[in-house]
Amino acid sequence: MKSILKNPMRRWGWLFLGPVTVAFCIGFVWPFFQGIYLSFCKFKLISKTTWVGFENYAKALSDASFVHSFWYTALFAITSLIFINVLGFAAAYALTQGIRGSNIFRTVFFMPNLIGGIVLGYI
Repeated sequence: MKSILKNPMRRWGWLFLGPVTVAFCIGFVWPFFQGIYLSFCKFKLISKTTWVGFENYAKALSDASFVHSFWYTALFAITSLIFINVLGFAAAYALTQGIRGSNIFRTVFFMPNLIGGIVLGYI
């Protein structure tokens, strides 16, 4: 029975993966590489692009406000990443300890994840 199902899946799988792959390339891969190319160019919204190489990056890295913003964003990202993971691990560990009322806390904590689906199903 397994071999009967395996051949059609192998043969028809590409038919189903094709549209998704094309959509992914159009919606993500092409704009990604286009953005990289444009980061090395000088242009205005409606003018032609002029290749300037690393001039844009050198200009950005020499700007004090950009460097300050970059390090502030990096510090915020690292701090929030560590804080969110430690807090999440602590909550998960506490809920597995069998503390009284942990089922109610699980319900209240998970309820926002359900509300969107319930409202969407109702609509």
